[in-house]
Amino acid sequence: MIAFNQPLKILKPWVESLPQGLFDLEINNLCFDSREVNAGDAFFALPSVAGNEVQNITQAIERGARVIFAESHIGQSIALVDVPCVPLTDVMSVAGNVIAQVLYQGRADLQIVGITGTNGKSSISFYLAQLLTALRSECAVMGTVGYGQWDQLKPTGMTTLPLEKLHHVLKALSEDYQAVAMEVSSHGLHQNRLSGVNFDGAVFSNLSRDHLDYHGTMDAYGQAKALLFKRPELKFAVINGDDDYAQALIAQSTVQPMTYSQSNGADLVFKIVNMHEQGMTVEFAWQSQVQQVVLPLFGLFNAENVAAAILCCLNMQFEFKDIMDACSALRAVPGRMQQVAVSVKQPLVLVDYAHTPDALEQILSAIKQHAQGNVHLVVGCGGDRDSGKRSLMGKIAINHANKTIVTSDNPRSEDPLDICKQMVTDLTGDFVIEVDRARAIKRAILQASDDDIVIIAGKGHEDYQEINGQRHHFSDVEEAKKVLQLEKQI
Repeated sequence: MIAFNQPLKILKPWVESLPQGLFDLEINNLCFDSREVNAGDAFFALPSVAGNEVQNITQAIERGARVIFAESHIGQSIALVDVPCVPLTDVMSVAGNVIAQVLYQGRADLQIVGITGTNGKSSISFYLAQLLTALRSECAVMGTVGYGQWDQLKPTGMTTLPLEKLHHVLKALSEDYQAVAMEVSSHGLHQNRLSGVNFDGAVFSNLSRDHLDYHGTMDAYGQAKALLFKRPELKFAVINGDDDYAQALIAQSTVQPMTYSQSNGADLVFKIVNMHEQGMTVEFAWQSQVQQVVLPLFGLFNAENVAAAILCCLNMQFEFKDIMDACSALRAVPGRMQQVAVSVKQPLVLVDYAHTPDALEQILSAIKQHAQGNVHLVVGCGGDRDSGKRSLMGKIAINHANKTIVTSDNPRSEDPLDICKQMVTDLTGDFVIEVDRARAIKRAILQASDDDIVIIAGKGHEDYQEINGQRHHFSDVEEAKKVLQLEKQI
């Protein structure tokens, strides 16, 4: 709910279909949730995945709504109701623009960079925020892990917030920051939940199998991602030139994108010089400038993510040398190759959010280059989601890890044992099934030697397990620390 206390004619710039007879109608509040409506309010019937717009409108009218704004085809369903209904061709766009431009207009110079892709969104947003802050342009993060200062986030539980909440947060951030690095999900783009947000820049990390339970096909999934690059207000675009979807995205962008790649010909070229237990040394080349930097991060994909953040900074007119100097202090994202350490003489334990086949293969391939001993993997798959990726995840796990423990993730309404069995059907190798995730983590760490690496994949920063509609507190990081503390005492 947003306080309005003005006549409806104020909305005319964004509601061309507003009848003149409603111009002087006084409205108390603008509401986007029918449960919040009171007498004298206007209600925007936003599209619902469940398709219950008519029920929401009915509830809003019962609670005293003075006017309804709804999609044209929805408005026809309530034509006989004695409350005016203003038909709109795109209610989300109207609502977003009304909220942003009339009610919550922040500082005009707030720079917003949208980051999309199957994997790497959180990491790129965190690295960009850290670099910009080091370059004296305070930057907030907004995405899967939460929003606010990159190391003091307020959790949200989703990548892209609902429309009204998103603008509330942006308004608050605009008071303390010069920029926002915002993760942008395919769901949020497809559902038009970014309406009213003016993006200065757009970043694409990669495209691989995920969310097909929602999008249906990889082509539809890719087209949803491309919507970010079709926005007319963009000033710059950054694309991973090594991804198979890069050229298709470049062709659809409203601005000429810059690319980052390991191959010559990209705007920013990078290469791994060496990998070690403390991270990796990476060389970056921009125009005629070349510089090496030691990154306290693990994996080729993290070099890619840092490259994306660097190229954003370059587009935002910061000097290459200053950016390179800031890179050595970068810190990992919570739950993204996050090291869990208690004592020096213990296996390296890393917690990662990898929950897609591509992400899992990337982290396992990358960590082998840092490993002196064996790689132990704890991994599962979520319930009530794309079941087609389960066997792919199992095959990748067993092919790339020396020892694999298949366990529960977020089973939701499914039997976790059934999910685990689907992951390893017809597979052979060094793996066991341990449905209890805490026991699986304990087993993996205790069986590892000091030279080994343990990867706990799938949940990352999440501090819960979702089982039969209930969220129970569970943190991979906390469980790993318990075991490491126990091992230290032995």
